[in-house]
Amino acid sequence: MEPAMFPRVLAPEMERRIKSPYGVLLLGPRQTGKTTLIESVVQRTRGEVLRYRLQETRTFEEIAKYPRTILEAVEAALEQGPVTLFIDEVQKVPELIGDCQSLLDRFKGKVKIYLTGSSARKLRRQGANLLPGRVLNYFLHALAVPEIRPVIRQRILPMKCLQSPTPGRLRLEEFLALGTLPGILSARSDVRVDLLRSYASGYLQEEIRAEALTRNLGGFARFLELAALESGTAPNLSKLSQECGLPLSTVKNYFQILEDTLITRTVPAFVGSGRKRLLTTPRYYFFDTGVRNACAGLPLDARSISRREMGGLFEQFIVLEFMKRIAYLKKPWQLYFWRTTYGAEVDLILKTERELIPIEIKYSAVPRPEDIRHLRTFMSDYKCRLGFLIGLYPRALKVAPGITAISWLEI
Repeated sequence: MEPAMFPRVLAPEMERRIKSPYGVLLLGPRQTGKTTLIESVVQRTRGEVLRYRLQETRTFEEIAKYPRTILEAVEAALEQGPVTLFIDEVQKVPELIGDCQSLLDRFKGKVKIYLTGSSARKLRRQGANLLPGRVLNYFLHALAVPEIRPVIRQRILPMKCLQSPTPGRLRLEEFLALGTLPGILSARSDVRVDLLRSYASGYLQEEIRAEALTRNLGGFARFLELAALESGTAPNLSKLSQECGLPLSTVKNYFQILEDTLITRTVPAFVGSGRKRLLTTPRYYFFDTGVRNACAGLPLDARSISRREMGGLFEQFIVLEFMKRIAYLKKPWQLYFWRTTYGAEVDLILKTERELIPIEIKYSAVPRPEDIRHLRTFMSDYKCRLGFLIGLYPRALKVAPGITAISWLEI
């Protein structure tokens, strides 16, 4: 499998920006394919292309020492014609943002600028002047279902079939174990696990130490493992701080670090009319199930994961899929979860401009009446027109008035 086999949802949008007067800032976690996507675009731009990959030690040291090198190189290249500037991992030298601002203002229509970043912390602090007006912001997630279709084994098979997988094809359970980072899925099967383990350790070394976000790497490593285990839940931070042996304030700060470096997302609790006592703590989700498993020290072989754990991973996988789709559709939709203190729970509430759509997620091929019990409650309380049950179902099924069971492949 090659990275090119994955048709990125954002590719057409990036190609449309070739002729626009705006720059592009593409944010996303490490190894989601930002560099590959931008490279596919800049190769088709006019004039000279100047590339600066700040993740390369030598380039980073040179540019960090004298950031104006890039500005001067662009000015010199402009004497020969239009220039495309590509700065990879721009957050490593945030001073460059001011220079990019200057180039866009001074050489309108002559300079195209593409930036990538894997941390929002420094960009928020020092790059606010680069945001709307001159640069269009995009977010690249790990692969979504439409992007992994070339390597999906469509047929639902029993777990024993994992012992002899079809070459070049992956089953759902393997996506749940390995995640959907393009670099992982395009690698040889015998090195995928090692690459994921390296990602987890590399995150500690490169992202945390390089940005000086914390000096206590040992404490952060303990926190990261426990936080990964809690992915998909609304964790009790006080209990987590005791298990980590860290102050509560430090644990809260570490969660903020995970969010700032784009490792986690949050889904807030849905707070309705007040007729029921509801839980309001948000849920945290690691951006990729494979990275979550690696950080938690869990098995990365689907055959070693219990069915119960697969159910939790499947729920996280589907929640992440909805996050990706909403982001790529550029809809002002919001995701929530709903849970009462009495135990009623709905995994996802999709709030569109017009309605609330409750969604229950089950790692099962056969819908059961108990699967939709809480869907019915929510739909009755909030007068919902539609509800969905997402699982491993071979075809769409009407399971109750207004409630449809659909396959994860049909989202």
